Amino acid sequence: MKKILFVIYQAPGGTIWPNEGFRTAFGMYAEEDLEPEVLLIDQAAITVAQGTEPKDLGLLSIKMVQRYIQKYDTKVYVEKESLEKFQVPDMDEGYVAELIDRASIQAKLAEYDNVIFM
Repeated sequence: MKKILFVIYQAPGGTIWPNEGFRTAFGMYAEEDLEPEVLLIDQAAITVAQGTEPKDLGLLSIKMVQRYIQKYDTKVYVEKESLEKFQVPDMDEGYVAELIDRASIQAKLAEYDNVIFM
């Protein structure tokens, strides 16, 4: 099984990168030998804040993304320092996101066969 990590670092407001990262990760499940995961860093960490509404931008709704996360058991990681930097007070629990600190990211990247930055 090949592990693929999508690292999303661009802002959710006004961009499509978080949405496209999740959409691409979910598309990977069509191949039986691929295991996608998502890491949100820098401005993309805002994506998991309660009250973020990508559906207002014509993107996948939060609830749709969260249903796919649960359906496929997609792992989602969020950089702790990015949440602090952008003052994200509460994470939406529907993402089932795991916090990871910046010092651990390099070791985390080494666990994957492919890493795609978006």
